[in-house]
Amino acid sequence: MNKIFKKEEAPEVLRTKGVELRDSLIAQADAGETKFCFNGDVYAHDSVKEQMMEDQHRKCSYCEQFKNGDFGCVEHYRPKGGYDLGAGTQLQQPGYYWLAYDWQNLLFSCSECNTSYKRNHFPLVNENARDIEHRDITNEEPAIINPVTTDPGDHIEFSEFIIRPKMVDGQESIQGKTTIGVFRLNDRKDLKERRRNAWEAYNRELIKKAIFQKLNNADGVALCDETLEEMKDEGAEFCGMFKYQIIEK
Repeated sequence: MNKIFKKEEAPEVLRTKGVELRDSLIAQADAGETKFCFNGDVYAHDSVKEQMMEDQHRKCSYCEQFKNGDFGCVEHYRPKGGYDLGAGTQLQQPGYYWLAYDWQNLLFSCSECNTSYKRNHFPLVNENARDIEHRDITNEEPAIINPVTTDPGDHIEFSEFIIRPKMVDGQESIQGKTTIGVFRLNDRKDLKERRRNAWEAYNRELIKKAIFQKLNNADGVALCDETLEEMKDEGAEFCGMFKYQIIEK
């Protein structure tokens, strides 16, 4: 997971058709409706998906894997149709219907994170702050990290290739712990192995750099530095692992 910097202006289809559909949904809700239909051709329009993939360097917003043989999903951070508090809990309706076409509520994610893990899960740190009735999210503190609005480094850290909740005021961050748990960020074998490989490649480069330094080979050191910076670049897979790395004492 890594901080995401989205283009501020929403794609045109969200600013036009999306606004019309939002207003229609609000009118339905005000008339007493609790179940709604949504138009995926609008919120998942090619222009929307392409802009998100560009902003996110074609990486999943949660596991930070590159889109690889996976069409990926337009993910609603706050679930549009209904929400639950986790596996085995009951779906509550309505969801955050008025945010179905909201640019700030949309993320690009891999299919596994979206459909296998997050689904409609959206717990809050304090459930009493949820106010869907008045379409008010100002007092909400989501328990799942949104890497667009929050720096993940405030809630998670890495010990080599293992991700863990950050200690905040002497306790594990609720957001960090929940996010790691919901997406099984340490339990997915393929994901963990890919992070391990990236971490080991980085350390091999550090060893090469140390050798070149002993040989006073400035060109070799420079090449190693270039490779190391590429691995930590915002466009690199798992760059958050290096950004939020802790040094064990």
